[in-house]
Amino acid sequence: MKFTGVPILVTMVVGGVVLLDFFVKQSNLILLSREFMNWGVIISAFATGLGAANLLRIHAKRTQLRRTDWWYSGILLCVLVGYTALGVLKHSSSSQYQFVFNHMFQPLSATVFSFNAFFMTSAAYRAFRVRTVHATVLLVSALLMMLGRVGIGEVLYKDMPGIASWISRVPTTAGFRGITIGAALGAIGLSLRVLTGIERSQFGGTGGGGGAA
Repeated sequence: MKFTGVPILVTMVVGGVVLLDFFVKQSNLILLSREFMNWGVIISAFATGLGAANLLRIHAKRTQLRRTDWWYSGILLCVLVGYTALGVLKHSSSSQYQFVFNHMFQPLSATVFSFNAFFMTSAAYRAFRVRTVHATVLLVSALLMMLGRVGIGEVLYKDMPGIASWISRVPTTAGFRGITIGAALGAIGLSLRVLTGIERSQFGGTGGGGGAA
């Protein structure tokens, strides 16, 4: 059994100090916690650089070997290197940098985001097949929401916008908060597993069971 003692010990100490800072207001502890968080920001920056370097390595090799659709990789390399150089040489507040961001990145981002409409339509088609009580509730709620957000809904029934607003404000908010609480509990559980050394998948193991693969 391989035991990665030092990384686990560092994780436990740093995580414990930052966690304790939320409950104990002690000046030295606060300073140490802030210092650890600053280290985290620096490490994240280096990790981003490492990710970019790995991206360059993979796509440079793909372009060099002329693999399928290799020119996409070539475009990615040109944009990554060119935009990074522009930001370093001209600063992110420069007119050239902002021009590329506003007239290239934002339109492309909006185009990709618009694809979600087709995925949502496909998912709605599959979900709205009325086979269970849950699917029926989902279908009725979706129809009421759609009718409440368009003009024809108010023409059919004058209180339809109010119904849609109530669905959005009460059941939807309640369900979303339940999901948020569940996600928070899951994050807390995973954090405790990491802090106690039970979860070791981040070190290349399988995690769980108190041992590493």
